[in-house]
Amino acid sequence: MKEPFLKAKYFMGSMTNIANRPFRRLVTELGADATIGEMAIASYVVKGGSQDAALLRRDPSERIFGAQIVGNNPNHLAKAAKYAQKCGADFVDFNCACPHESVVSHGGGALLLNQPEKIHVHFEAIRAAVTIPVSVKLRKGFGADDNTAEQIAETAQACGIDAIFIHGRTKAAQYRGPADWDLVERIARNVDIPVIGCGDLAHVEAVKAREASSACAGFAFARGAVIRPWIFRELAQGAGLDYSGAERLALFSKLVEYTLEAFGRDARGYDKSKKFLLKQLEFLMRYVPAAAYGRECELQERAEEWTPRDEIEALWASSEREARLEILRLAGFPDAPEAKTVARDGVAAQSNGTPDTQGSDLQSNGAGAPDARIDGA
Repeated sequence: MKEPFLKAKYFMGSMTNIANRPFRRLVTELGADATIGEMAIASYVVKGGSQDAALLRRDPSERIFGAQIVGNNPNHLAKAAKYAQKCGADFVDFNCACPHESVVSHGGGALLLNQPEKIHVHFEAIRAAVTIPVSVKLRKGFGADDNTAEQIAETAQACGIDAIFIHGRTKAAQYRGPADWDLVERIARNVDIPVIGCGDLAHVEAVKAREASSACAGFAFARGAVIRPWIFRELAQGAGLDYSGAERLALFSKLVEYTLEAFGRDARGYDKSKKFLLKQLEFLMRYVPAAAYGRECELQERAEEWTPRDEIEALWASSEREARLEILRLAGFPDAPEAKTVARDGVAAQSNGTPDTQGSDLQSNGAGAPDARIDGA
């Protein structure tokens, strides 16, 4: 393997509305070397959008933090990158991979993969704006049969970009089908800067086997780490862990605590926390213990019927909303909000609905309307 980027081998990738600051705090405790923030839209940051600006700020717990920006205006990208550096980011990650229409339709994300001859303008603008390292996140290409990533990777290196995160699927593939790891490895061999591979990383044995012969400098986890956040602990130990239902509940209880600290316990923070945690449970409850199932369940596989080993594991195995609500209750989520609270970073959150932008990681479209995009490696 090549020399790791910022001495980090295992990254928690960016996932909008999922891998927020409370979740990144949890995976940092579980051993993630580095974490990448939720995708911030550069134009909204420049125009004073407080919620997007908040996405560029690290949690105090994060060891190495990358602030991720997206957009197609070089001037806006440069200014957003400067703001991220001012906020204390260790590196800026430029997203040229997001496949979601809310981003692509505005000219950003994976649409830039269609512009390999022009993309250097964006790279150069960001690189010139900051003194911290800059990485880019790429996909294989835009259309189903496209492959522009190899050309763009060489352009990134020529523009002084410090590292490349590459997801081995096209925009058209979204998150379906196998990731093209042959492509990832070719790029890793053909450029001199560190390449971090992404896509379908969910089990420690498979990651370690790939690592043994890989030209990549590291690996980034998204859905695999949201389903089993303890994968970073498994990687440190070099073997899979059989987490019981009770142990998973204890981890989720930490996430509940961190979420309420970040968002506040007033009515607004309570509702925001509940919405996030229920969404998180949709991923966490997809985990199938190999010891109970008889083998590891692949990331895109839906397990056949299996027998939980106790009542708590049966709750985790359920697909019913009532089970998610019961897990939330058992994890210590309160029955009702408090009248007033103070978010973890010291900003008072009032029960009258005063915005707590410092404690918020739920993304808006710059005008206060929620944006339900989820982007992940």
